[in-house]
Amino acid sequence: MPTIQVRTDHQTKTASTALFSQLGITMSEAINMFLRQSIMRGGIPFSLTVLNRYETDIEIPENEALIDALKRYRFVTGKTDFDITKTEPFIREVETLDSAKSMRLTLQEQAVKARFNYKGKDFIIDYNFQEPDKVFILSRKGEKLVVKDCKLTEISAILERF
Repeated sequence: MPTIQVRTDHQTKTASTALFSQLGITMSEAINMFLRQSIMRGGIPFSLTVLNRYETDIEIPENEALIDALKRYRFVTGKTDFDITKTEPFIREVETLDSAKSMRLTLQEQAVKARFNYKGKDFIIDYNFQEPDKVFILSRKGEKLVVKDCKLTEISAILERF
C-alpha cells in the first residue's frame, strides 16, 4: 500500500489525533476518508470560506450524539470507516429540534436513525442515504404504530401534527 507523508505543526497533530480518537478512528483513516470524499465529490469535501476577521471566539458545535453513534457503529460492525458526510443533511435538520440534545443516533450502512422524545411522545426518524430528501417518522398512537413519510425539511411540521 502506498504511503503519504504529511507535514503539520505539533499542535494541529495533537488536537486532530485527540479528535479522531474520540470519533473512534485513526489519523490514517481520517485522511483516507478525506481523500475518498474528495474523489467522490470531485473537489474538497467541505466549503472553504474566509471568516470575518473580527470574529475571535468561534465556537465549533460538537454533536455528541453523532460521536457516540460512530463509536457504537465501530464497536458493533468492527468497521472503522463511515462516511459521516452522508448524515450531514439529516443532522442539520434534526439539530433544529428542541429534543436534539437528548437524541440517540444509530448508524447503519445505508441509513441513520434518530430516537428521541418530542413534547412527551417517543419518535424514531429513519433517514436512508439513498433517498436524501425523504424520511420516515415512526411513533405510537395508543396501541398502533404510525409511520409517516415526508420530506427532510418537513420533519418539524409533521412532529407538530402527531
